[in-house]
Amino acid sequence: MRLLEALAAPDASGFTDPIDAARVVVRGSADRRGVSLSAGAFPRTDADRLVAADLASWSRTGRARRLEATDAGRAWLRRGADPTEPFAAQHRVGAAAARPDPVDGTPRRVSVNQAESPLAWLASRRSRDGTPFLSPAAVAAGERLRRDITIAGIMPGVTVDWSRFGGGGSSSGGAPGERQTMTEALVAARQRLARAGDALGGEDLDLLVDVCGFLKGLATIERERGWPARSAKMLVARALDRLARHYGLSAEARGPARAPGIGVWRA
Repeated sequence: MRLLEALAAPDASGFTDPIDAARVVVRGSADRRGVSLSAGAFPRTDADRLVAADLASWSRTGRARRLEATDAGRAWLRRGADPTEPFAAQHRVGAAAARPDPVDGTPRRVSVNQAESPLAWLASRRSRDGTPFLSPAAVAAGERLRRDITIAGIMPGVTVDWSRFGGGGSSSGGAPGERQTMTEALVAARQRLARAGDALGGEDLDLLVDVCGFLKGLATIERERGWPARSAKMLVARALDRLARHYGLSAEARGPARAPGIGVWRA
């Protein structure tokens, strides 16, 4: 277990101890100065047991042989991290994040699964030139849309009738009793969704609701809509860029070419 945990660390790998062939030394990730840090020495028999169980494997880089954790080994560790729900834990990427309370919209610190969101997956992708596939502004826009969808309380529905959100729910859509019990946060969220729909159009907003709200995978969206493979990624990125512009988000702040000067009140 200790050897597998050491091998599963980022950029970690093991090699046979040049002084004692009965031991395996694990080298961890480099520090800020680029110096590799040792993660400990382990019996060679432990390495052999991991390889036999397909939890680790030897690879060759030039003349050197390196011991690395396999995907099966990393999944086995994730299952062991939560004995109550081992197979659910295997597919989670846990992290702490701020999310709005469904009742009043107040941000609360909660545990989230980053692997559940197609937006998080897209944000981790890179373009051919090495730059992030999504800009920070596009990611922030998608997260803001997801918060509004959650606060607006439209998630249980299979389809969304955007026309019923016109006027913030005060004079159209929904039963009279429903309109009377709407909280201010819910009404405001529905107004923001209505404005986003006006800015993007129904097709782009519907696509972003599927991705950011209902967390549909890109392959599922392509199959449901009859799109070519790998086309949804580009369309989602374009829609997120348009949404970011609607929200006034950009990678950098820009002002007028020439500032008019600073005004000061004097007694």
